[in-house]
Amino acid sequence: MLNFFKLLTKRILLKNRKCIVIDWFSDINYDVINKSENYKYPCYINNSKCNFEAVNEGCRISDSACYGDITLGRFATITGPGTVIKSLKEKINIGSFSSIGQNVCITDFNHAYERITSSFINYMIFNEEYTKDIVTKGPVILEEDVWIGSNTVILPGVNIGRGSVIGAGSVVTANIPRYSIAVGNPARVIAKRFDDNKIEFLEELKWWEWSIEELEINKHIFLLNLKNSSVISSLFDMKRHIS
Repeated sequence: MLNFFKLLTKRILLKNRKCIVIDWFSDINYDVINKSENYKYPCYINNSKCNFEAVNEGCRISDSACYGDITLGRFATITGPGTVIKSLKEKINIGSFSSIGQNVCITDFNHAYERITSSFINYMIFNEEYTKDIVTKGPVILEEDVWIGSNTVILPGVNIGRGSVIGAGSVVTANIPRYSIAVGNPARVIAKRFDDNKIEFLEELKWWEWSIEELEINKHIFLLNLKNSSVISSLFDMKRHIS
């Protein structure tokens, strides 16, 4: 009964003080930072275990496990089952409006396989920190509006550029330029989402930084097909209007 009241109290405090809503099958560290206090768009966590550094408005996490120095941008989504995001040495930053699919694995570390053993021997036998048994190539950064397909693995030190799409089943071992479509093992860029003029326009637009009010005023543009060249002139007019 005592545990029940502790869990209930934690959920109430998270909702009222952190703007984070979790269900009865989830847990999150209470010292997590929410970079937003927008109670209209809380962070929702369902059937997940999370130990975050920071979350943001409108984030949604379901059927996933996230541990370590992980930061989520605005309206980022992590969807399981089977999705694991784990940081042991470096940071993992997931940009605003990014979408991570099922059974995705993102880590910032590797086993030190060049040693006698690749196991966690220093941690398990010698009572040392587990960080002595792992190596890293640096933080993992997903910029804004990145879509990670199901069953993808993202390795340490990788930067996936804004607007990129990673096809299902890929293994990302190197940086991916912005607005790229990449697939395979190892993942390789097979196309750009848009031509250079449209990419330049989007970079100037910076829609991912807009306030909720700006997004609502211009919601019609998020249904436009940018492959259709006729929409660009109207978008330029819209950009001048909001500038």
